[in-house]
Amino acid sequence: MEWLKQNYERAALIVAALALIVCSGLIISNALSFPTQFTGRDSTTPKDNTIKPLPVETIAEAKEVTEKPKNWTPHDASLFVSRPYVLKDQTLIDPLATGVNLHEPITNSWVQKYDLPYWEGDLKDQDPDADHFTNLDEFLANTDPRDKASVPPYYTKLRLGRFISKPFRLIFTSSPDGGQTFAINTKDKGGRTQFLEMGAMIEGTPYKLLSYKPLKVMKDDIEVDTSELTIENTETGQKIVLVANKEANDPTSFAEFNYLYDGSKFTVKKDDEFTLAPETSRKYKLIDISEREAVIKDLQSGEQQKISPVK
Repeated sequence: MEWLKQNYERAALIVAALALIVCSGLIISNALSFPTQFTGRDSTTPKDNTIKPLPVETIAEAKEVTEKPKNWTPHDASLFVSRPYVLKDQTLIDPLATGVNLHEPITNSWVQKYDLPYWEGDLKDQDPDADHFTNLDEFLANTDPRDKASVPPYYTKLRLGRFISKPFRLIFTSSPDGGQTFAINTKDKGGRTQFLEMGAMIEGTPYKLLSYKPLKVMKDDIEVDTSELTIENTETGQKIVLVANKEANDPTSFAEFNYLYDGSKFTVKKDDEFTLAPETSRKYKLIDISEREAVIKDLQSGEQQKISPVK
């Protein structure tokens, strides 16, 4: 250390000389490796200017793909949103799938077809096109719930409100002179017995005597009169056969209908014709009526339809 202190300048010169020698060695080493590093870039090597053949098959395949692009497959939900689900009776239901319908008897597929709000509880009672027919009516008739011109038959809005019968009874009791005059009792018209000749009108009724057939049968060794007297309703042409001493009801009856289309009520007599608004050009006929149902006939198509009572 004493020497370094006394010969500082000489020591520095020695260190500098050594550093110069090391750098020179590195430069010489790198220079010697130049040929190896630039072999691939030797400009003295002649270039290959030969034109390579085009990949015809690859180009043909690419052309075919561009001429027939792949079609998108149908997607029943948003690209970035999962399928919708509805919670019903503690169960998650996929409205886009089959199996469990959200609004029985309407199917999920029908709801999706017409883009109806399947998540709303009153969907069956909704009327999107305001044509007085609910979604349920349209589904049952297979019509378009969003097209006001597409409607179910108007008779589907008809309900039997009340069955009305005309309460009077006729009893043919006898023919005291063997078919010349006939004893008729009208029990609901005061109970008075009328003695009438063939062709005469029964007082207080629209019926007249039409024909007579005398009959006798043996019952328990006793001769019983079962003669038949046929009468005719002069208003409707309907015939009724009265059997001796047996009660017969007047078949005149009416149907009181509730028309749900406009909330109206109207009464129709059996065998009479009627129309339904707004389709007033189409006529119907009431052909049968009871407390359980009414039967009407479409006079244009000839089809018969049963009308159920109001629930």
